[in-house]
Amino acid sequence: MLVYVGSNIMSSKGLNITAIEDTVSSVLSRDKHRFQVPEYQRAYAWQEDQLEAFWNDLMSVNEGEVETHFLGSIVVVKEDKGLDELAVLQIVDGQQRLATISVLLCIIRQRLRKDADKLDTESDPAEGIDRNYLWEEDEDFVEQPNLTMSTFDDEEYTQLLNGRLPANDDSQLVESAEFFHEKIATKGVEEVNEIRKRLVNSMTLVTIECDSEGSAFKLFETLNNRGLELSAVDLMKNYLFKTAHEAPRQKINYELVRRDWEDIIKIIKPELTKHGRFFRHYIMSTEEPDVTDPISSYKLYDRFCEVLDKEIPASNTTVEDYVADMKEKASLYVDIVQADTDLFGQKGNRAINQKLENLNTLGITQERTLLLRLFTEIDNPNRLMRALKILESFVFRWRMTGQQTGTDVDEIHATLCSTIFNDPEPIERLRERLSSIAPDDPEVRLAIRTESFTRNARTRYILTRMENEYYSSGNKRVDPSTIDIEHIAPRKAFSAKKYSTWPAYLNMSPEEFEEYSDKIGNLTILDERVNARAQDNPFDQKKKEYASSDYEMTKVVCEHDEWGASEIDKRTETLANACPNIWNFDI
Repeated sequence: MLVYVGSNIMSSKGLNITAIEDTVSSVLSRDKHRFQVPEYQRAYAWQEDQLEAFWNDLMSVNEGEVETHFLGSIVVVKEDKGLDELAVLQIVDGQQRLATISVLLCIIRQRLRKDADKLDTESDPAEGIDRNYLWEEDEDFVEQPNLTMSTFDDEEYTQLLNGRLPANDDSQLVESAEFFHEKIATKGVEEVNEIRKRLVNSMTLVTIECDSEGSAFKLFETLNNRGLELSAVDLMKNYLFKTAHEAPRQKINYELVRRDWEDIIKIIKPELTKHGRFFRHYIMSTEEPDVTDPISSYKLYDRFCEVLDKEIPASNTTVEDYVADMKEKASLYVDIVQADTDLFGQKGNRAINQKLENLNTLGITQERTLLLRLFTEIDNPNRLMRALKILESFVFRWRMTGQQTGTDVDEIHATLCSTIFNDPEPIERLRERLSSIAPDDPEVRLAIRTESFTRNARTRYILTRMENEYYSSGNKRVDPSTIDIEHIAPRKAFSAKKYSTWPAYLNMSPEEFEEYSDKIGNLTILDERVNARAQDNPFDQKKKEYASSDYEMTKVVCEHDEWGASEIDKRTETLANACPNIWNFDI
């Protein structure tokens, strides 16, 4: 059998499918059927670029540039219901197109209702949109939505169906509605009615109906003619469901796998901006199957398929157990990313989450592979804190010295997950391994001496740790969020009139000062109140404010009579020498 899809001919050998190219009107007015977006589908995702292209295509038809326009295809699986119920067409692919059409019809309907008295027609096109395209009656004459969205979007879509423009800044579906509302608002009501006619009668779709999800999955990856490019996570879902659906010999519980995957997406979707990271880190972190090779975003889909096809069957786990564990770890992963874990008592959680905050400030992402495994394997807060301190020292040294953060780092953490937890002393093995590959003390000192430290969270974290560990010898715990970064010699010492006394103090050229202003030796910490008083003052007056500070590193600056290149260099050297002792592995 050959299937006509737009301008292409596709072989359907071995598949029980039918394909029909027809107008939007025929697709939506199909009698005794309704469309449904399955819960496992991604949320509505078309953005302005896709909406603008859709609108321009519609306008080209409306303005007579072309007679018809082919929108693409939708792939559905038919589910027959009881005698009194409408058959359901589950949308496996094409929800973006169908939802966009339905949203636009809702907006057009509202405009036609509003200005019905201005229309030169005896019919009621707004009522016709409802009756033919947006609602469908079952055998008991009860109206059902012709399209039901997934949980992600159905609340907003239902409001549109009922004639209200929903307010939800986080909903792409609402943005779509607002986009079309603005477009329709610029048109006269007669033109809006003409747009309605062109949309349903001159725009075409291919509806591909499959007898099962298994058949639909085989088509899904190749039938994305007009929508967004499928992400690795979309493809993974598709392959997982296909594997579960087509594996009767393994007796995989398809519904259980499907529900667990849906739950995973619900857990990570609102909280993580890059969903693929979780899956990459999870795959590399697991005990079984044991994956030691680094997994890049580019390789994620292929590697996931290998795990399903080869490594799970050869292991002591099952697909169901693997996905169930993935669901459990999804919640843990979100908590780690947000530094909001609650596995222990209040004191232990507070200390652990502060370490996670520190790691986030240093810019970790790849280390979450190891963090997932550490939080899974270690159930004692004191031992976990030791592991986090070791990791913090490694990350600080690695990032500060500008080491590569590509697949080499992924491999480090994947290998650690595969090796250290088989040892009776995994934390000691962690310390030995990370200390052996971390940049050494001279490299750290050189990096601190030559680095420019801007006013950001990382600099605030570094200065706070110096205050806590070096100047106060571990007897103080200053929270980085409570301090301001103070430039002892102001950054604009040569350019701002309010600092007119500073050039004489510095005794250097403006060009020379550019190399000194952001050195660590020219920085200290103050609370906001003292910083506001001190920032404009000459050095002698600043020292009076520094002397009243609660921070030892700031008080020490008062020992200097002058402040220039020599003093900044000496203080930079002092702090550079302190860093290897603060971020060490003697833990």
